[in-house]
Amino acid sequence: MKTNQLMKRIFAGSLALVSALTVGTTAFAAKTKIADVSQYQGNINWSKASKDLRMTIIRVKHGNPGDSDYRIDSKRNVNANGAYKHGTPFGQYDFAEFNSSADAVNDARQFYALSNKHARFYVLDNEKRGAGAKGHEQTYVNAWYKTMRTLTNKPLVYYSYESYVHVHKMNYSKFNGSWIADYGAKPDVSTDLWQYTSSGSLSGISGRVDLSRTVDNSTVTKWYTNTPKATYFTSVSNGQQLRATRNINRYKTANLTGKVGSLKYNSNLTAKAIARSSHGTYRVQLSDGSYITANKGYIQAR
Repeated sequence: MKTNQLMKRIFAGSLALVSALTVGTTAFAAKTKIADVSQYQGNINWSKASKDLRMTIIRVKHGNPGDSDYRIDSKRNVNANGAYKHGTPFGQYDFAEFNSSADAVNDARQFYALSNKHARFYVLDNEKRGAGAKGHEQTYVNAWYKTMRTLTNKPLVYYSYESYVHVHKMNYSKFNGSWIADYGAKPDVSTDLWQYTSSGSLSGISGRVDLSRTVDNSTVTKWYTNTPKATYFTSVSNGQQLRATRNINRYKTANLTGKVGSLKYNSNLTAKAIARSSHGTYRVQLSDGSYITANKGYIQAR
């Protein structure tokens, strides 16, 4: 009797363990999809979508001010906050329409300023030629890349269609990876992530969505797992000129308490000294006596 009861308990425990492992394995296996999303996916149920997604790539904007089809993605913050809340790592992308090198520089600065601080990597979506880009596509891509590299040490990824890469002979070897679209077959150009369909399905989205699969799994994984740590200015000279690369606030104290104002990205700043918070975090004291973050993800030397 005791032996039978013991065997029953062992059997029941084994079933419970197998059940738990199966659920865990199924849940893990479900997180295999890679989707890019924008306002065109409407209101995404991120609780459901997160159960399918290995990662996602979220649009920030389309074009630059002055372009006839310029728009800031109305769901960029909702989607970024939803993905972050539900534990889905994400990057963000910039649909560009370059007309000049100056346009590419301004495009990169605005894109970075509008991006979410939790983005693990940034993508240049280079699939549409601006009116003045003929013969200069590579020059403008290089200007975007160079500008972004001064703003962040997070991975930078190049996106385009296979046909665009061929026609314009694009070189994106400086980027930390590539994401290439071809809905017929695996791209015949260098690619780490392959966007293979625009009519995929995903839990939490009622319509169709772009889906991608990895070609170089190791490279793609690094985009969202090897996120560099924040770096800070540890010294400045009195009168040194700085530039805000994101919208930031000014405060009365080095603990960033007592907000006294805000600054828009690209604002010029004059530093007075470096200060430390009560926890030892570096801050910049400005010439007017107020304090701002010393995080190089938010300010840069001019």
